[in-house]
Amino acid sequence: MIQCNARYLAPILVGALICRVSAQEPSPTEAKPSQEEALRAAVEAVEQAERQQQDEGAVRPTASEEITRRLNTLQSAAPGNPWLYYLYGRAYTLAGRTGDAIDQLRKFVETREGRNEWQAHQRLGDLFAGEFPRLARASYDKALALKPGEATALLGLSTCTYRIGDVDEAMRLAQQAADADGRQTVRIVAHLARMLIAKKQWSDADRAAVLAIDLAEADVRKRPGLRGPVQTLEAQYDLLADMLQARINEKVAVAEDYVRLAGFFRRRSDVSARLALFDALRVLELGVNSTAPNTPAKLQEQYAVTLAEVGRNQEAVAAFEKLLTLDSTNTTAIEWLERLRSAAKP
Repeated sequence: MIQCNARYLAPILVGALICRVSAQEPSPTEAKPSQEEALRAAVEAVEQAERQQQDEGAVRPTASEEITRRLNTLQSAAPGNPWLYYLYGRAYTLAGRTGDAIDQLRKFVETREGRNEWQAHQRLGDLFAGEFPRLARASYDKALALKPGEATALLGLSTCTYRIGDVDEAMRLAQQAADADGRQTVRIVAHLARMLIAKKQWSDADRAAVLAIDLAEADVRKRPGLRGPVQTLEAQYDLLADMLQARINEKVAVAEDYVRLAGFFRRRSDVSARLALFDALRVLELGVNSTAPNTPAKLQEQYAVTLAEVGRNQEAVAAFEKLLTLDSTNTTAIEWLERLRSAAKP
């Protein structure tokens, strides 16, 4: 499941998600959207927030406010629309309110539209999986009946089957998920590695864990400047370290395993340091926004440097250019701009 950050989202959504009667009507001069337009806009707002959470590890307040506004508009335009249950369920999931999300999704899958929406059953399974694996298994079975061979549903089914204690069946389903996915998705390959570790199939587990790292590193390169891929990469180093540690505990390790484990700890620390830069950037961004338009040059400089360090180069160039308007002789800005512009040349 995607990691949630309710700290940002829940306070903003609470009015819309609990007190739906507070839906805001458009002003007299504003054209009232059709049901189709309102539904499309609400779906786009929720999907954007979900992508943002996956990319950045959190939902920004502006995205949360947009969800609230769009759901209010849809509630006003089409109060009986069954897709409201689905969208509220997804919004509650973003807010970390699992119980409320389950309630909404259960209502949705009882409707004609929801009964045939495999992703709704998939999401319900994901929400059940942590505490109610048997209920999760029923939801995944329904998702697979609607979309046979869906890799993410097979992954969920393997996960909850393992939690029930049926390791052999969980292993079989993990293999099916990996085969259906073509071993292209990090979390599916990583889950396969975990099942292989549980079965003590060390060579296959090693290959799967290394592949998960390779896929995660490729995603970091493909999507520079985002926290989510770096966080995923850190988790894969943890997985491979767990595998090597398990070999050591089982007394089947060889000398090379100790060398590799030490090396992975070093590489993981580098990834953790990169994650810390994103934490620093969040604080600096808050400071810049709070002091605008009179941001001190020192704060602007630290903000620009950190943007460059995490790989958000275009934003870093703009931040350094702004710094030069505050301090025209700032050598840090001059040096970084030369470096970033040189790197951008074909």
